[in-house]
Amino acid sequence: MSDLVGQTLGQYQVTAQIGKGGMSTVYQAIQTSMKRTVAIKVLPRTLTHEDKFLERFYREVEIVSSLQHPHILPVYDFGEYDGMPYIVMAYMSSGTLSDLIAKGAIAPNETLRLVKQMAEALDYAHRKGVIHRDFKPGNVLLDEQNNTYLTDFGLAKISESTEQLTGTGILGTPFYMAPEQAEPGALTPAADVYAMGITVFQMLAGHVPFEAATPLGVLMAHMTQPIPNIRHTKPELPEDIQDVIDRSMSKSPQTRYPSAGALASALEYALAESHASVLPLVSTQPSETTQALLMTNTLGQVIFVDQPCLRLLKRHHNEARTIIGKGVHEVLGVEKQVTDQFIQQVGKRGRVGEERLDIKDAFGTSISVMWSATATQDDKNAFVGADITLKPIQDVIVNTNDFDTVDKRVDTTDEGFMQVYFVKQMQALRESMVQLGGKRLGANLDKIINETAQRNVWPMTMNDGQIHVELQSNNPDVYRALLSKGIAYAVGLVGKKMVIRSMQTVDKQVDPTILRVADQLKIYDLFDVL
Repeated sequence: MSDLVGQTLGQYQVTAQIGKGGMSTVYQAIQTSMKRTVAIKVLPRTLTHEDKFLERFYREVEIVSSLQHPHILPVYDFGEYDGMPYIVMAYMSSGTLSDLIAKGAIAPNETLRLVKQMAEALDYAHRKGVIHRDFKPGNVLLDEQNNTYLTDFGLAKISESTEQLTGTGILGTPFYMAPEQAEPGALTPAADVYAMGITVFQMLAGHVPFEAATPLGVLMAHMTQPIPNIRHTKPELPEDIQDVIDRSMSKSPQTRYPSAGALASALEYALAESHASVLPLVSTQPSETTQALLMTNTLGQVIFVDQPCLRLLKRHHNEARTIIGKGVHEVLGVEKQVTDQFIQQVGKRGRVGEERLDIKDAFGTSISVMWSATATQDDKNAFVGADITLKPIQDVIVNTNDFDTVDKRVDTTDEGFMQVYFVKQMQALRESMVQLGGKRLGANLDKIINETAQRNVWPMTMNDGQIHVELQSNNPDVYRALLSKGIAYAVGLVGKKMVIRSMQTVDKQVDPTILRVADQLKIYDLFDVL
């Protein structure tokens, strides 16, 4: 590829070469029409010798350029110059994640921050039907604040019939390739989850897990060798980190985390469970006492409120049941138009990032918070509810002598009873939905419950009715929230009477002692609004 420095590609004046790889050369340029600096990735002429390459190139880049996300590098333009296809992108001046790793292992708290950003971008692309195929630190650019921007989406697919990287016809970068990428067949988002697992390992350890003298040797290691224990390199890391590595790098796509976001949540949970002083969480993350959660249905009516939210609003513990069914605007003391517009945005976009909001507690005192929300969706991506998180901008001081909002933590025995009740009710709920609506409804209930748990970093999974719980604290809020989500979804599909009948059948079958403990969940109060 000839040096393009000093030449003009349409409205782009090339000023410098800033990178070169086996598949492309990247230049810095000035877009003369807007007087802004851009990056231009130029592919070699040899690719255009293949029949229909340009047609495929334009089709794939059109798809990639439609990805609009805060952590995906914007694509401004694309075209062809002197037989060389090119892509015009936003210019980032701080290098790549690979450059950052080259300076040494990244601190766990910073790793978590970066992983969360990358996971959001990957999950967004996957929802749009786009698989990266070559996710790696070199394809993650950084801005001046070290925020991440994923790039090169779809380039591996664009050149899928070439033999650029390995000379074997296998596309991707061997150090980050999932085992299934060395075999024929369509890829799934699980390949990107695997590559992110490799990246997490490298960020924390300072090196990749598998190395060999040849690309083929690296591929064989991914396919056959056991996953290395990261704590052999970094013994100060918490034990749970290895569990995150093991699942994200599973040889089988089916047993990996279901999404990049789930991987990020598991990493956060593993770090949160560590008591080592060298592993603080990101400083911007609020503690459990300063982050509040409430859930709504599509009408903006509250279906669940947790104890931190009650403390934030200075409401009594027993007021939780009176809040259920109220409009979220009433609960937060804001204009209805504000919450209506917010929930509409959640329904349209799937997620709304942090925005400032002034709410009022039970005494009319104004509290400034950052609120954000994530949509709950069914298997047809229809909006069925919103999970709203409130983070006070300044810590709220609660005088528990004035009112009692402290959660009545249950002892170990009661927590076990609560877990038994939760499992039985959720399994019965799922079974009734499958009987009335088929396996699809059961699978979608799994999805809603798992996404809610992952989003809130609750160690609970549900797969084909099999529920696995690993709660480390005695907190009835978790069971109450997940049952609320499941019941709200089921009522919308099969009706209130059918769901109540199913739950009452379970109540008649469980031990009375368990039932007395489970009454703390106040789940039947939910039916007043549904």
